[in-house]
Amino acid sequence: MRHPTITGYMGAADKQLFFCFDAPQGATTRPFGFVLCPPFGREYVSTHRVFRQFASRLARAGFPVLRFDYFATGDSAGEDSEGSLEQWLEDVATAVNTLRDHTAGMPVWLAGLRVGASLAALYAAQHQDVAGLILWDAVVDGKRYVDKLLEAHQQRFRQTTGQGQPLPSTDGVREIFGALLSPRLASGLRAIDLATLPRAPALQILLMSSSPQADPDALGNRLAALGASVDRKHVPWPELWAEGAEMNDVLMPPARVLQAMVESAQGERR
Repeated sequence: MRHPTITGYMGAADKQLFFCFDAPQGATTRPFGFVLCPPFGREYVSTHRVFRQFASRLARAGFPVLRFDYFATGDSAGEDSEGSLEQWLEDVATAVNTLRDHTAGMPVWLAGLRVGASLAALYAAQHQDVAGLILWDAVVDGKRYVDKLLEAHQQRFRQTTGQGQPLPSTDGVREIFGALLSPRLASGLRAIDLATLPRAPALQILLMSSSPQADPDALGNRLAALGASVDRKHVPWPELWAEGAEMNDVLMPPARVLQAMVESAQGERR
């Protein structure tokens, strides 16, 4: 029998975050639960269905799962231009605590895609209260990430308007494929540098790579040097953020991508 998804809001009254909680299904409940950390902007829109499917697969495998929208994104409170890396890290903390409230304090794993994976790693490194991580095509170098976003948006702007490049508003906020990038958010994203993490964010880490290389930024080597047990899964498929697809295209990877992550989680005993 399928357990219904519980939806609601969590966090401070002035910064309510939308969340969905999927209870574990079947006869077996796993010894830890998952918080799913989504990506940003165009990637968030394109992978919304991916995260629904990932949560459903994890729940069917016996894991409690919580997915959510950061402040100023999706169905959470806040204007589009109010997002910041600092706030989103606080939002991850709120999500972790909410999952624990729903599971009587069960250990938590974080799973994130792109910037969501970066936030998961940064949060876990700061708090040291996460049992494990799934980092799916994590943004390792934030400066390179932001520069590529700006370059891709400018190229699309030139193609569609014939003009040189879009100008920022008077407050410095820029549009990036339908999302708003404020100076504060741009600064926070540019500061991401997972290659310089001072300590292992978790003891158990799965790196999931969709790129042509299994670990293009050698992040796994860095994490292993910090003492983490690192597993690597490599299932190449088109990276929407690198392919120049249409802004509203829905990204749906082969089922084997999601299943590889679920099976890796099932194999953990911590």
